[in-house]
Amino acid sequence: MVQLQLHLLAALLPALALAIPSPVAPRSPATNLAGAASKDNKRYFGDAYQSFYLADPRYGPILDSQFSAYTPENEMKWEVIEPTRGVFNWTGSDLIVAHAKKTHSIVRGHNFCWDSQTPSYVTSITDPTELTQVLEEHINAVLGRYGNDLYAFDVINEPLNDNGTIKSSVWSNVLGENYIETALTIAHKAAPNVKLYINDYNIEGVNSKSQALATIAKNLLDKGVPLHGIGFESHFIGGELPGDISQSMKQFTDLGLDVAITELDIRVPVDSSGIANATVRKLQADNYATVVQACLDNGNCPGVTVWGFDDGHSWIPGVFAGQGDANLYDFNYQPKPAYYSTLAALQNGK
Repeated sequence: MVQLQLHLLAALLPALALAIPSPVAPRSPATNLAGAASKDNKRYFGDAYQSFYLADPRYGPILDSQFSAYTPENEMKWEVIEPTRGVFNWTGSDLIVAHAKKTHSIVRGHNFCWDSQTPSYVTSITDPTELTQVLEEHINAVLGRYGNDLYAFDVINEPLNDNGTIKSSVWSNVLGENYIETALTIAHKAAPNVKLYINDYNIEGVNSKSQALATIAKNLLDKGVPLHGIGFESHFIGGELPGDISQSMKQFTDLGLDVAITELDIRVPVDSSGIANATVRKLQADNYATVVQACLDNGNCPGVTVWGFDDGHSWIPGVFAGQGDANLYDFNYQPKPAYYSTLAALQNGK
């Protein structure tokens, strides 16, 4: 019976996924990213940011006009929101949620279980019972505060190695692979109306990692575990996009899952001032359009989120020497060719 119910739900999900997640309001006219994405009430277009970015008076007007979904870039990660057990810092996430309400946007929460940015009082735990208790306390606190304000949450972040094996972390080392099921189950109980995601990188093509995650997802669904979507992080290198993004999406959406683009940026070689030349920017623009089109071509892709919209706040130059210029807007908040190619794809797509 459970298996039959899952198959029936999977059959219904493609149609349900076409509607923009409530309560986001379609932006109109379709001369901006959010408005073009939401035409025919279909998709969102989102930005990941930190609340203090709004201190720059140039940031807010672009955020408000171009984006209909927000992801807290860091301010819901465990080390920020609960740096000491039972002591919570709600400041940044409160501001982002409040801004979303003001602009009639949705919020994608990010994240619970990760092998990074997790405080030492968690990573030092070796007892499975204690770790499960701490995990449940944390999820219940965060979703108890925000559960009615969130569209989705990246419950599990980057769980796999590139070869498809489970990555070493306090979660897998102490609880085993079952930590994924445990965290999803706790989150669903705490906030039954929030879509729950597994989010990862290098799964955008059909490869060992994405196939392993598809197998994990199928096994979870067959057991009735509440999993609703897969996040394609999509931190790409210009000119090196996988050629089978659509096929990789399909291996998950065929299971009845949503697949969202969750952290899109496309880094390219830059000069000493951090700027790419015109030829490289044209290639980057074409790549952005390709990724967006892959989402538009799949009825179970609810939207695209870029990991910061301007180069001034990009994480790329600090991590990848000689690379950058990865976002839709430049250091002066001016739209780049990638912005216009993305807008055109959204305007002309399905």
